[in-house]
Amino acid sequence: MRGISAIVIARDAARSIGACVGSLSCADEVIVVDSGSADGTAEAARQAGARVVVEQWRGFGAQRQRSLSLAAHGWVLFLDADERLTDGLRAAIAALPDDAPAADGYYLRRRNHFLGRPMRNTRWANDWQLRLFRKDAAAIAPVAVHEGVTVRGRTARLDAGVIDHDTVPSLAAHLEKLNRYTTLEARQRYDAGQRFSTAKLLVSPTIEFWKLLLVLGAWRDGLRGLAIAALSALYKLVTIGKLLELGRG
Repeated sequence: MRGISAIVIARDAARSIGACVGSLSCADEVIVVDSGSADGTAEAARQAGARVVVEQWRGFGAQRQRSLSLAAHGWVLFLDADERLTDGLRAAIAALPDDAPAADGYYLRRRNHFLGRPMRNTRWANDWQLRLFRKDAAAIAPVAVHEGVTVRGRTARLDAGVIDHDTVPSLAAHLEKLNRYTTLEARQRYDAGQRFSTAKLLVSPTIEFWKLLLVLGAWRDGLRGLAIAALSALYKLVTIGKLLELGRG
């Protein structure tokens, strides 16, 4: 397939942006939308061959909406700065036909890494994301966090290769991210009318822990799997707790 604009939204990602951009050789252009990095992300992205556009941060959904307008080609591939395409996925994308692709959007499998090791549980190893799509068929909700792409038309899975995602490079970095994301999600839920519930505080984190550990197979990842289940439950707990904080404010 030709005519692909790969877009990466980044901030303070100098550690990973070079590998990310370098993995996008199947694209006809690579655009890094930098929102004011202070660690040399923009310079590292340019050195890796990307076009860098500096944009004020608008929130995840609005930033992705803005980034679509920068694409020069009819197909768009979204990647995060801590992700990279494997050789197999690049080859599969390049092999898609130029004139009559089978779908208007493609789900790509993401393989998440925890402290440098790829995980085997269902949620982390088979994490399908809609990342390759026709620009004119895409819509992105202007939400603060957990934004996603919806496509008008046909979608399919591109079942070859993976996106490698270095989602937890360190526990310290992950806890900082958890704090940011739970704040955004709690505010988003509060604005949508959700309020604190003692029952949810007691039940939801517990269900999340055992679901991930037993149902989705995190136990197969040993101590890392146990940590993943605990962190996922903590995310639920903190989000619900911040709803209480917002209600009192």
